[in-house]
Amino acid sequence: MVYECGDCHKQWYYNVKKCIFCQGDVTELAPAKSTVRGITKIEIPSPGHTRVPYCDLLLEDEYGNFEIRKSFSDHEVGDMLEAESREAKKVAKSRTVGIVGAGTMGSGIAQICAQTGYHVLLIDRHEETARKALIKIDKALSKTTKDELKQEILSRVKATTNLYEMEHADLVIEVLTEDMELKKEVFKELDNECSKETIFATNTSSLSVTELSEVLKDPGRLVGLHFFNPVPRMKLVEIIKSKNTSEETVEYAKEIAFELDKTPVITGDAPGFIVNRLLLVFLNEAMDKYADGTSTAADIDKAVTLGLNHPMGPLALSDLIGLDVCKAILDVLYEGYKDSRYKPCKTLCEMVDKGALGRKSGEGFYKY
Repeated sequence: MVYECGDCHKQWYYNVKKCIFCQGDVTELAPAKSTVRGITKIEIPSPGHTRVPYCDLLLEDEYGNFEIRKSFSDHEVGDMLEAESREAKKVAKSRTVGIVGAGTMGSGIAQICAQTGYHVLLIDRHEETARKALIKIDKALSKTTKDELKQEILSRVKATTNLYEMEHADLVIEVLTEDMELKKEVFKELDNECSKETIFATNTSSLSVTELSEVLKDPGRLVGLHFFNPVPRMKLVEIIKSKNTSEETVEYAKEIAFELDKTPVITGDAPGFIVNRLLLVFLNEAMDKYADGTSTAADIDKAVTLGLNHPMGPLALSDLIGLDVCKAILDVLYEGYKDSRYKPCKTLCEMVDKGALGRKSGEGFYKY
């Protein structure tokens, strides 16, 4: 591909985020045409490629770059094709994504969706929460984005309290607290408001996606799409395939993840999925270590960051996640696996009971 500075129009044949000459924003120039240089016909289905036959086309664009494109149409070597990257961008920019829940995770997901080019409907039942989410997105963009582009991105986000505005959404991502009954009620409402083509996703970090899907008329349209905090910086997305999720829905979720510049991993529907099943045992043990009084929170975190090369210590990370969220995930893991490793430690329970929830409340293992 070719990349060009929007200010001084210098060009590169490799990905450059900022112009090294004027610090202007750099965008990808999509080629208009590609030439078919080779064809491989695939007739045996495989995971993620169940529809056969199809062809893998070796394409060369006008800049001499090669790519492989999947096609269900007949082609011959030498055929000229429209560049897919340009069309893909048109599709991305035409998507409307609804996000239910305007907290920390919801605002982060809204930000990256708007930056990708999606039209975003950010919904929260509390008008003030939705308003604060827009301010948070504005502040986050101000650190990395020129004002003109920032305003363009913000113009794609609409905050509202009305669930019925989701009726034309292509994708709806639920980002509510870890409360199964609350999530079920919201999905029932969404199922009535949205079109039959809308794909539903839940950002749950531990609850059963299968159980959630069963409140929908078509359970195959729900998939787990678990982002990590802070959303704009964390590259991983867990895609959770429930017992009911269709292959088409999983493929759609992967496509969304790639468009958002995230790296997806696929997992089945089990408590905690991959990351939280491993992480919360570690965090719980760190809290128990703190409780025995032999080490300060700062020393525990320093030992882990320097001794294990983690970017953040377990207690600071717990504060960032939210101690109430940590406890909720551990409760689900303990209920699901009946293993004492997942039982929330006494210190965590006491801190949550007194409202010391971490950064969100101003105090956790540290004061903020």
